[in-house]
Amino acid sequence: MKIDKKFLKKIVKEAISILPKEEERLVKVADQFETLSYLYKRIPYFRNLLSNPKLENQKKLEFINKLSSELGLDEVVKLSLNKIIENKKANVLKEISKVFRFEVEKFFATVKGEVITAYPIDEELLNEIKEVVENKIGKKIEFETKVDNSIIGGVIIKAGSYIIDSSIKNYIKQLETTLTKI
Repeated sequence: MKIDKKFLKKIVKEAISILPKEEERLVKVADQFETLSYLYKRIPYFRNLLSNPKLENQKKLEFINKLSSELGLDEVVKLSLNKIIENKKANVLKEISKVFRFEVEKFFATVKGEVITAYPIDEELLNEIKEVVENKIGKKIEFETKVDNSIIGGVIIKAGSYIIDSSIKNYIKQLETTLTKI
């Protein structure tokens, strides 16, 4: 079933308008939406229960209330979930965390990023990379580090649409392309 993007954006905008503009709380709510997205995508029982047209909304809302209590969900997340169920649009849960995070990042001018290296790097080097890239793109970046020994050496930096691939693997690939043209 196709996701109603207009409805999804409306839910996200309402949630953001209700929440105080405190980064910690917004991140907490984003994490909770991510948990719900994960449950919807990966747990068939959860998805089927919320999407079942034969099950009364009241039963679904009772389940949501119990789940909210068990997970300690923020009141705004609970309100959003109730609206989603009342409007029979459970499939928006697939995308809600991505859209919510995008709106929060836009609000705080923050971007999620990745630093991929062949070997683990220390915090000092990560901070240097972060500083250079933040100055380049003009936004605050939250980097996640990953180790991928298939890149052989060097680094791959991703931040929003900004990508730098200075890995040895990429260099070898470019060299191969150049040599096959000769």
